[in-house]
Amino acid sequence: MTMTDQPLRFIRRGQPVALHDVPPDRTLLEVLREDLGCTGTKEGCGEGDCGACTVVLGEQRGGKLHYSAVNSCIRLAHSVDGMALWTVEDLAEDPLIRPASPAPSAEKTITLHPAQEAMVQCHGSQCGFCTPGFVMSLFGMYQNHVCQGQPITRELAQEELSGNLCRCTGYRPILDAAQQMAALPAMAVDELQLLSQLAQLQPPAVAGTAYLAPTTLPALLAARAEHPGAQVVAGCTDV
Repeated sequence: MTMTDQPLRFIRRGQPVALHDVPPDRTLLEVLREDLGCTGTKEGCGEGDCGACTVVLGEQRGGKLHYSAVNSCIRLAHSVDGMALWTVEDLAEDPLIRPASPAPSAEKTITLHPAQEAMVQCHGSQCGFCTPGFVMSLFGMYQNHVCQGQPITRELAQEELSGNLCRCTGYRPILDAAQQMAALPAMAVDELQLLSQLAQLQPPAVAGTAYLAPTTLPALLAARAEHPGAQVVAGCTDV
């Protein structure tokens, strides 16, 4: 494996993370499980089909935070550089995820996120292997819809959970959980603070020697012309 001198940088639990010497062909799932010990993120199919490895990414788009639930098993680790990252371990621990109306208390208590609490109340987990992936897809759905004041219909839940497979619980209680989230005490990401932190992750002065990550079509064409023998990864799912 070829190493790169370009660090992998992202925001997690309200703090900047910088990982060095991450090979450019290492997946996000490998980094999470093997390098960071985040074993709540599961490996099922390893092909982006089952959703057990789902995590949520946050990135700035047009001055706003956009959330995406992604399969970390087919997502190259360096492709999340400059983004915010949440795994299932983070939902109850991230200081940027706060109750909308916190109860006065002198003691810190661990509060389940509505995506987690709804799964508990609706009995949406049986063997539990797929549960972290479903919870993260629900978290992404919560941020993109519930926090925007949009209702979660049965059809929307079916569409946005279509990338997560369950082989024992059945989908009815999980779809119930998706709709139950809005009825629970609200929680929200502090997006202003997170956007400020993302803005501080400035791009490196020198591009990595092992990979290029153009963000526009002209930059891609120029890089392709300069490096005709380079391997092109399209969408991180095919080579």
